[in-house]
Amino acid sequence: MNQRTKRITARTLLVIGPAVVATFAISFSLRWALSMTIDWLSWVECLAIPVFVGTPIAVYIFVQAEKLQKTHDKLELSFADLARAHERLSFVASHDQLTGLLNREGFLRHVDEQRDRSEGHFLLIVDADHFKDVNDRYGHPKGDEALVKIARALQYAVRRKDIVGRIGGEEFAILLVSVNKDEAMQIAELIRRQVQCIPWQVESEEAAALTVSIGGAEVGRRRVKFPDVMRQADRCLYEAKRQGRNRVSFEYVLTAVA
Repeated sequence: MNQRTKRITARTLLVIGPAVVATFAISFSLRWALSMTIDWLSWVECLAIPVFVGTPIAVYIFVQAEKLQKTHDKLELSFADLARAHERLSFVASHDQLTGLLNREGFLRHVDEQRDRSEGHFLLIVDADHFKDVNDRYGHPKGDEALVKIARALQYAVRRKDIVGRIGGEEFAILLVSVNKDEAMQIAELIRRQVQCIPWQVESEEAAALTVSIGGAEVGRRRVKFPDVMRQADRCLYEAKRQGRNRVSFEYVLTAVA
């Protein structure tokens, strides 16, 4: 006898037992009240009726209950699998597959959420220097390895509450949460040094050090549109590259057009 049959049998007995007792009590009480005799047939009726009528009904009910419970368990497992699949899909949709960082859409969504909660943030745009030369000279697999190492260096240099994403091929973005300009510049400089210290070699040939240029801009209040902030940070990034790369710039020089 399996566990399912044992459960159904036990539940049926728990129902039939009280039913038999209740039948005896009601039948004998009525017979006594009506001054009717209680013979052996009365005993048989009180025992047989609940057993032969109630048992099939009880068994049917408990069998259906077992089926419903089994179906419910399957639905719960399916729901859990679906929730895990949705979580994985959400992660894939919002994260860069190579580095594991937020992708552009995921980064912008997290930035919007953070701006709704608090103010006083700085945006850093981080761009790998001479990355095309790295790909051309050492190949794309080695270039991907360099991007992964840079991504890890960025995560290591920032704080836990800061938001890091890969928003382009060799371009990263960081939202420094609740900092002033001096603090933002210190963190940006730490990131620059952290990347420059990355150990990176290509087989027997020692490769040039990986470096990044960083442009920073204040995010400011909600009335300042974030695309404008990104353009400001991009201008500062361009200024850092114009000055020779491997630099941090929070200012840009507006050159006149001849």
